[in-house]
Amino acid sequence: MIRVAVVEDEQSDINNLSALLERYGKERSEHIEVFPFKNAINFLNGYQPNYDLIFMDIQMPHMDGMDAASKLRQIDSDTLLIFVTNMANVAVNGYEVGAFDFIVKPAEYASLKLKMDRVVENLSLQSDKKIIITSDGAKILFQSKEIQYVEVLDHKLIYHTIRGDYSTYGTMSKAAAELKDSGFTFCNKSFLVNMKYVTKVEKYTVTVGNAQLQISHPRKKGFMEELSAYIGGTL
Repeated sequence: MIRVAVVEDEQSDINNLSALLERYGKERSEHIEVFPFKNAINFLNGYQPNYDLIFMDIQMPHMDGMDAASKLRQIDSDTLLIFVTNMANVAVNGYEVGAFDFIVKPAEYASLKLKMDRVVENLSLQSDKKIIITSDGAKILFQSKEIQYVEVLDHKLIYHTIRGDYSTYGTMSKAAAELKDSGFTFCNKSFLVNMKYVTKVEKYTVTVGNAQLQISHPRKKGFMEELSAYIGGTL
């Protein structure tokens, strides 16, 4: 599944991009989920790094795409960003904020297909483990990037994901082994945190997505060191 945010103030352009992405997904047998935002302020408010790709219009009221991209990169330096514009010469400046590419309005399928082929190739090169758990009698497949944190409670593991919460029988040591080298670390013995979703650390509390978890005193130094290394790109 590819999760795509479309930040665009014109509904007709949202509809056009969504239709082209749906066509591409059908041709590639790839499920593409589109999340539309009518302005950059709403998109950035409470932003979580849940998207694989962002289409960002450059000319928008209240906050233009360049300013929005600059603010985005302060909290998410990884997600692929494609500018949407009717002025290609302006889009060239997008490389200053780590834009992956740009597409000219009105988007046409031949152009979008070329861009999306590059996107899919890039995403396939990114390290991301697949995790399978049994929850309520069903086999559930996750990608590690979908998991915000894992909790152990009453001899069960609870996987808190961007799709919801799923419980299964297992041990935290096994979960940690499966998620090794995927950007996870313990904030205490009961919580294994995906550092991708850490947005705030205050004293002995870490905010992960919408949850606030306690950092144990023995883990505080190691947790902060691993978080700093992750942000610096060394993990």
